[in-house]
Amino acid sequence: MVCSRTVLPLMLAFGLLVPVSQAGAETVSASRSALPQHASLMLADPDGRVCWARYTANSGQARNGMLEEVAFRVPCPEQVTSEFLGTLQRALAARGYFEGTVTGRSDAETRAAVQAFQRDNGFNSPILTLETAQRLGLLPISISRN
Repeated sequence: MVCSRTVLPLMLAFGLLVPVSQAGAETVSASRSALPQHASLMLADPDGRVCWARYTANSGQARNGMLEEVAFRVPCPEQVTSEFLGTLQRALAARGYFEGTVTGRSDAETRAAVQAFQRDNGFNSPILTLETAQRLGLLPISISRN
């Protein structure tokens, strides 16, 4: 057991507790300012393997005589296990996008939930992007400080 004589001074020193005045009627408030830090995020990929997908917008229909196709990074096939898909379904359910049964399979309901989540975050595709997988906490990211 940790002695409160050690813990309380440490908590005060790190700003976890704000002392109350002797009379107990008033509290001391403190404000802190944070220094901005810049970080770039990328997939922690020790093998250097990068997987890409292409998605054709508008169901493959030409718009103004042109097909719109977008290439983007995706989780590699060996990462997309049934456990991964089950976790994806639970993560989407926790955010209100998936209402089905967690099956660990990529079914139409899962793809629709992925598309709805991605559309609400600026990318309209049923194909799970690497960025979305990282945002949902399904794949690791490494942070390199600039």
